[in-house]
Amino acid sequence: MTSADTSPADAALQDLDGRLVTRVAEIVREELTERRRQLAMISPETAELADRLLDYLEGGKLLRPRFCYWGGLAALQRDPSDAEVDALARYGTAIELVQAAALLHDDVIDHSPMRRGRPALHVQAECQHREGGLAGSSEDYGTAVAIVLGDLALSWSEQVAAGVQGDPGAVAAARREFDALRTEVMSGQFLDILHQAGGFASAEDAEQAALAVIRWKTVPYTVLRPVRIGAALLGAPEEDLETLSEWAIEVGTAFQLRDDLLSVVGDQNETGKPIGGDIIEGKRTVLLARTEVAADPAGRALLADAVGRSDASAQQISAVHELMVSTGAVASVVAEVEQRALRAGELLDDARMLGRTGSAGLSALAAQATDVEAFTA
Repeated sequence: MTSADTSPADAALQDLDGRLVTRVAEIVREELTERRRQLAMISPETAELADRLLDYLEGGKLLRPRFCYWGGLAALQRDPSDAEVDALARYGTAIELVQAAALLHDDVIDHSPMRRGRPALHVQAECQHREGGLAGSSEDYGTAVAIVLGDLALSWSEQVAAGVQGDPGAVAAARREFDALRTEVMSGQFLDILHQAGGFASAEDAEQAALAVIRWKTVPYTVLRPVRIGAALLGAPEEDLETLSEWAIEVGTAFQLRDDLLSVVGDQNETGKPIGGDIIEGKRTVLLARTEVAADPAGRALLADAVGRSDASAQQISAVHELMVSTGAVASVVAEVEQRALRAGELLDDARMLGRTGSAGLSALAAQATDVEAFTA
């Protein structure tokens, strides 16, 4: 939410956004400083785990805390108090720790070498093991460290959420949403693993399986539950929560469809991961499902030879990119992102009972999360 030339309304949104960003940064540092103190009582080595996590969180876009924040402000017809900003920022921090846990483990599961433009944490730990001349397998060590740190992040997210204060009924409602978030994202992670293995038999076809993975792995912890946590925490009635849910499902689905595009035909500087990584990993995305359906026999043979192959050549990856474009699969996914973004905008426009400031913040976030201009230029 930054621009060199902003209107007074945009400037007000930026000021409100800045309050969240500042407070989340403060809470993250406070919480991890305290965790480091506790770990230092065990050993100097365990204390370094808090340092690793603090470093890992650097550079995050705070997308999920922002959805939580603006969802909360959508429940208000005024600017938030300092206490309300603090409560929303604490839940945003808890969600960010869940995100860290999910990414740490996801990179291990997917054998992803990079995250946010840097070596993935398991790769960093593997290199440190090797350079330090430690005993055993460097790869196994790196995997184990990432799993342990992910478990710690998930545990600490629970502790941060438990410290949120406010109206008891609203705090309890927000906590139910947070509990659902963690259950749903882990369930979605399992469905993703199952789909990758070809075992998601209850889905109608490959595209529906991929959409189900998006619905339960990405949507709940990226948009749906963060928005509902914030709104519930500031007292939104059930009618408003349901409206926000409809909006969040459209935005969250569009966000992941766009992310799938970026992973194969995007800009590495934007994604922080190697372009073509989803092809090498064999990610069973909606984009891939549509490419397979639309491809001719030669195209399907290319996909069989390249997708899911760690030794796929740059030429094969480039050929798959070209096939995704030539079959119309990229264009169809872009169109769906645009349609879902439009539907989400209509839902917010019709939700007159929501706070205008919060709605404007949500609309700005959605625009960022669903921007496909790079694919239509």
